[in-house]
Amino acid sequence: MERFQQVTQAYSQAPWRRQMQLVGLVATFLVLAAVVAWIYLNVTTRASEVGRDIQRMQRGIDRIKRENNDLQSKLAYLTTAELMRKRALELGFQPVDPAQLSYITAPGYLGRQPAVLAASGSQQLPSPQTISPQFTESIWEWLRRQTEQSVFPFGLELP
Repeated sequence: MERFQQVTQAYSQAPWRRQMQLVGLVATFLVLAAVVAWIYLNVTTRASEVGRDIQRMQRGIDRIKRENNDLQSKLAYLTTAELMRKRALELGFQPVDPAQLSYITAPGYLGRQPAVLAASGSQQLPSPQTISPQFTESIWEWLRRQTEQSVFPFGLELP
């Protein structure tokens, strides 16, 4: 009890101690608020930088897609029948009369084969894969098996 009276007397004789505690508490709160604000600003800044990077990359992707489409358009124009005929004539090729054509047979070539879009009914389909028993076991069966193995490790079984 005497110790309590000494502490009370010390506080009553020096009121600046209470003020210092209050100042320390306010300063601690301000420091914590500043740290939280710094973390928030840091995260927000990084997120905005990543967002700008994504936008920059998206613009690059769009530019490359436009260039690709332009090149495809140029290729389509350059391979039109009209331009191909004109270029062939410039290179010295001449149109041929179908009567002047001669065909050569190649041994082993069977000609154009019909496309097979679906398997015929006579072909055997592969058998469906069987599921391993480990994947068809219920949780209760697994727990029972684990319990039996831990309780009876030497091959003894439950009745």
